[in-house]
Formats: sequence, C-alpha cells, structure tokens
Amino acid sequence: MFGKASLVVFCLLGMAAQAAPPMELGRVDGGPAVAFVRNGPGDWGLRIDGTPRIAQARPARVEILHNGQVPQSLAAGYKTLRRTPDGVVAEADLKEHGRALFHIRDVWTMHGDVVTVSRQVQVMADGQGGFASSIAFDVERSVAWNDVKFLAPGILYADPTFDGPRSPGGTLNFAAHRLVVREDMLPAPLFAMAFAGGWSVSILDPSPRGDTTMADTTLSAPILTDARFQFGSLGAKQVEDGPVQFGFDFPGNVGLFGPPLPDKPMMSAPSPVRRYHPIARGVDHHYQVAFRIAHDGSFPQMSRNAWRWAWQTLKPPVTPIDVAQVRTVLLDHLQANSATIGGRTGIPFVLSTVTDKLQWNWTMIGMGFVSKNLECADQLLREGDRDPSERGQKMRATGLAIIKSMIEALPTVPLQGTGYDLATGKVWDHVWLSPYLRNATEDMRVLMQAYAREKALNRDHPEWLAWVKNYSDWLIQQQRADGSFPRRWERGSNAVAEASGTASYAPVPLLVLMTAITKDPKYQDAALKAGEFVWSNWGQRGLFVGGASDNPNITDKEAGMLSLEAYLSLYDATHDAKWLERAKAAGDFAESWIWIWNLPMPVDANNADLHWKKGVPTVGLQGITALSAGGADEYLDWAVPSYAKLYRLTGDTHYRDVARVLLHDTKSMVALPGRLYDMKGPGWQQEHWSMGPGWHGRGVGGHRFWLPWVSANHLHGITVLEETDPALFKEFSEGK
Repeated sequence: MFGKASLVVFCLLGMAAQAAPPMELGRVDGGPAVAFVRNGPGDWGLRIDGTPRIAQARPARVEILHNGQVPQSLAAGYKTLRRTPDGVVAEADLKEHGRALFHIRDVWTMHGDVVTVSRQVQVMADGQGGFASSIAFDVERSVAWNDVKFLAPGILYADPTFDGPRSPGGTLNFAAHRLVVREDMLPAPLFAMAFAGGWSVSILDPSPRGDTTMADTTLSAPILTDARFQFGSLGAKQVEDGPVQFGFDFPGNVGLFGPPLPDKPMMSAPSPVRRYHPIARGVDHHYQVAFRIAHDGSFPQMSRNAWRWAWQTLKPPVTPIDVAQVRTVLLDHLQANSATIGGRTGIPFVLSTVTDKLQWNWTMIGMGFVSKNLECADQLLREGDRDPSERGQKMRATGLAIIKSMIEALPTVPLQGTGYDLATGKVWDHVWLSPYLRNATEDMRVLMQAYAREKALNRDHPEWLAWVKNYSDWLIQQQRADGSFPRRWERGSNAVAEASGTASYAPVPLLVLMTAITKDPKYQDAALKAGEFVWSNWGQRGLFVGGASDNPNITDKEAGMLSLEAYLSLYDATHDAKWLERAKAAGDFAESWIWIWNLPMPVDANNADLHWKKGVPTVGLQGITALSAGGADEYLDWAVPSYAKLYRLTGDTHYRDVARVLLHDTKSMVALPGRLYDMKGPGWQQEHWSMGPGWHGRGVGGHRFWLPWVSANHLHGITVLEETDPALFKEFSEGK
C-alpha cells in the first residue's frame, strides 16, 4: 500500500526548503538531520538528510477499499505540528468526497539514531468496506533497486538467489521489486536496507501484537476486513520507474506468489493479500514504528547491529524450565522408544506424538541431520556415566548397541547410504538416507567425541575409530581443489550426486577432531581449506546456505549453526583470531532466525485443533529455511554450548543472552508431567509448526510426528553446556 501514488516528493520538499525553515526533530549522532518541511500552508512533510536523502511529502496515508471497488489511496501532509518535551505531535485529516473520513495523530520522537512514530487513526464517519494506514518514505531517485541490500531476518540476507523463487524474499519477489513481509512471518518484526557508502535504515515494530483470525492465517480469501487484525507488514518496493519506497502497513498487506499450476505459466506478479479494518467509528487502529538510521559499514555489520537493536528493544523474555526434569524426561523417553529387531538397535526415524500407530518409515535408522542415531546413542552413554543405577546402565547398553548396529549396517566405504532398515538390516533406499556429506560427518563427529571420552575412562573402542578413519580417509580424497566437498554421492560410489559445495562446513569439526585423535595433520589441512571456501563464497557476505540436507542450496539457519561449529573448531585448533571473527559472523547470522517476540494464536481458533497451544510463548522458536518462510522449529537449541563459548571467548554478554534463551525458551512445547498438552505422554514434541499465514495456518504443523533430532538437540544443549561450561550451566539452571 505504501508504494501507491508515487509523489513528487523531492521537488515539493526542495521548493519548501526555500519557502520556510524546517522544524527539526533531531539529528543522528554524527549524521543527518530529521526534520519536518513545509510544502505549503498547513501542509508539512518529513525529510531525512542522509546519504541517500529520504523523504515523504504526505506522511498521513490511508488506503480504503469500498465493497467491490478498486483500492483508493488518500494522502496528505500534516495540517498542524506541535512541539512537546519529548518530540512533535503531528495531525492531519483525510477527506473523501469533501468530508473528513479519518483523523490521524502521529507522535514523533527521536533518541540517538532511532526515530519512532506512534500513530492513532480515528474514523470520523461510518462507511462500507475497510481501510489500512501506512507510514512510508521514498528514497532519492538516484538510488536504484539493485543498489540496495535488503535484510528480512529468516527470509532474506541481501542475495535472493538461495531463497527459492516463491519465498517472500525470493527471486520472483526481488525481480518484481516488491519485498514486503507480514510481521507474523518474521522472527522479529524487522526489515532493513543497506545503501552504498555504509548508511542504512532499519524498520521495526517495537510493540508488536500480531492478533489474527483463522480466516486470515489460512488465507481463506484475498481480501478480509476485521477489527481483530493487529499485525502489520513491512518492507520495500518500487513501482515502475518511481523511487524505492519503504515503510509499514497496518493491518498488513502483502503480495504472494502462489504454487505453480500444471496448465498455467509461472505468475508474472505477486497476488495481493489485503487486510483491512472496518470503516467504523470506535475501531482500534493504533501502532508504533521505529526507524534506525545508522552508518554500519558492511551488510553483515548492518545485519548484526539491526538485529541486536531489535533484541534490545523487544527484550525477549526467558521462561525458565526445570533443566534437570527436562533432561530426565527426554532421556527416559529416548530409552523407552529405542527399538531392537533381529539383534539390531536404533531410534526410529519417525513416531507419532499423539497416537501409537506406526508410520511406514518408522524403522528407518539414520545418521545426522534429522535422525541423529549416533548422537542419541552418545546421550544415552553420557547418562550411563552419570547414573550408576540399573536405569543408567540400561541406557549405556542401548547406546552401545545403537553404535554397533550402525557400523555393522554400513561397513563399507564409499558408504552405501547414511541409514538402514531396522527390520531387515539392509541399507534403506530412500533419498533422506543417501550418502549426504552432512548426515555422515555430523554423527561421526559425535562418535569420535564419545570415543575420546570413553578412552579417557579406559574403555577402548578401536572399531569405532577404524570405521570413522576409513570414511575420513576417503572423504579427504573427495575434496576439490577449491576446498569444497560435494553435498552428496551416489550409493557406494565416488560418483557425485549433488555437486554443490554449499555444505562444505559440515565435515570441518570431524576432520579437526580426527587430527587431534590420530595426530595426522592431513585431516585438519582439509578442514582449513573447507573453512576458507565457505567463508570466501558466502560467510563474508553475511550469508550461509545449504544446511538442510533435503533443501539443497537454500538459505537456512542450520547452515549458520554448522558454520559456527566449524569456525569454533578451527579456532580451537589454530588459535588464529580470524576463525573466531568468522565464528561470530556465523553466530550472528544463525541467531537472527530466533523468534524474539510472542505471537498469539488466532483469536477464534479451537485450542484442540492447534498444535502450538494458546498462551504458550513463542520466544525461542526459529525459522527453518528461507524457502519455508513462516515455518518454525527448535533446531538451534543444539547451539546452546556454541553461544556460551562465544560469550566466554569474546566477553560479549549478548551471546550469553542468546544461549540462555536457547536453553530455556526452546522447551515450551515439550510434554512434561502435568503439562502434556494433547500429546500421548512426557517427552514428546512434534517437529515443527507454522507461524506465518498460508503454510498450514498459524499454530499448526505439517504433521504431528517426533523425529530423533528433537530430543537429541534438546539434550545436547543441556549436557554439553554442563560439560564445557559448568559454571554457566549452574547459573542458567538456577534461573540466573
């Protein structure tokens, strides 16, 4: 909406500057002035004299849609300005057919580099249809669309290439010069733009509410009018040859590219999804928007600073858990759901959280990514060391059996796959268990950590080392001259199935560890080359790609999480400060996927039909991939020890705050005694949910299944933090 009826902004404000002195709101520290500029008598606009210049001649803006008609834009300059001790109160009336229809009262304040406006719209006459208002600015025309680098956390990090075509931040929307996102799809209601020369503007809803209805969130109709809508949309667009425009709409209006249809070509333009408030006296239409104007330098620095500004503003609350109880429940649940068939033991690939009906693929036993059988085994071994009772020793026996079964099922290199059928012992012929680089190296790293721990306790497992060493020796022969590794191979072959090197961070921690164990430098040398490849191609741009094995070459948080681990392992091995700086960059990227505000479930939803229940905080959830914008899970809770380590190495207390959120807030939907929700017992949690519109509707996931990674990641955040930083673990466990 804010992009309609492009105005002759700079001409108007340029003439106004000669006619009357501006009323200055304030100045950015060491930077531009923010001022109200007179267009004419009783007609004030707003201008920011930065690099580039940003302005809006008619800040009071409303879009109306009468029943069955084309949307109409009403816009005006402020009629009156009044200084207060805190800022400026600006007011305007918007008329239709000569009668005043809306009264707009904006309160503008400025503190440091942040300009905030609080808007109240009063409907002065009842009418048919609906309305939405916007606060928007135009960028000077010398700035072209491709000159700007855009940030929408969890959706777009400057380059849309890896976001998928139909994503809100993907290539189709970028090509259409429209990047407008509903705030309920965002981990923080934040959008930012970086300009040449280092200046940036970030937009934030500092007091988001997010209320919606089932009709809206399931996209039941392209146009809906409802006073209960309390969400906005924010972003940027460019209409034809007009200026780049950015701002905030309330309620949120967006354009979405629908799924492809067999008999129709790809959509050439996004389909509008419009949401309005009724044109009725007494309707509640108020909101705030904050604009951060800063000189950040590079895009990664802008991204980091804008995200931290959002974090400091929204102050994500921590909802403490009983850490000891959660650990016990999850471990007992893992043990109870391990299965043994024909002397083979594993953790089923998928189990229902609500029924005892078994799925067709429950006997798939896999490594890494979403199956993590060896990591689950390691957690059971750890508990065996903690608990000398029959309970703990039973867990130890199960852990050893899981490892033995995996090695026996996949004895040869090149691997025939990364998983097998528990019922038959044969390699499972499914793409999820193909020889993926990540799947194998992720679980083998955990196995080598367990090997070193066991050996220190005088328990030697030479067959573990031989198996992993055989694979690692083969792996470094697959490394290409540029340092990259293929994502996937054909079964039992050196033939490459997926050539892309996007996941080349995945084997780095394993290879570093193999040098530590064997004292052979060749593994670490390969790790260093892979780390340089990832950094030079993506990391230095503040972008990480390809973490999810089943979503090749897509921007996602797991790519950032795994890169963080890779760079921390290289720093530990070399003590070269550049790897710590790169770890910080990967950590900054990965944390920007964390939900740092509480999004309410649809007001008219039946709680029994929701998978994420009403009243349960959403802080701590994370977006999954840019391709599935609005989808969320808890995968990043695995990285609790990683952020704790960043805190210890850098002294930056923000990383401590991130670790604390990931330890506590990510357990909100784990079924615990006395808090089962609708799950069948303690320890269950389904894999994912939708928070944005359209995926499955807010609060509903694509299925009700548990996968082993859910418990493995929860437990890793607890047990490895306790092992690596017992003091911080004690503080967090005590709620500090």
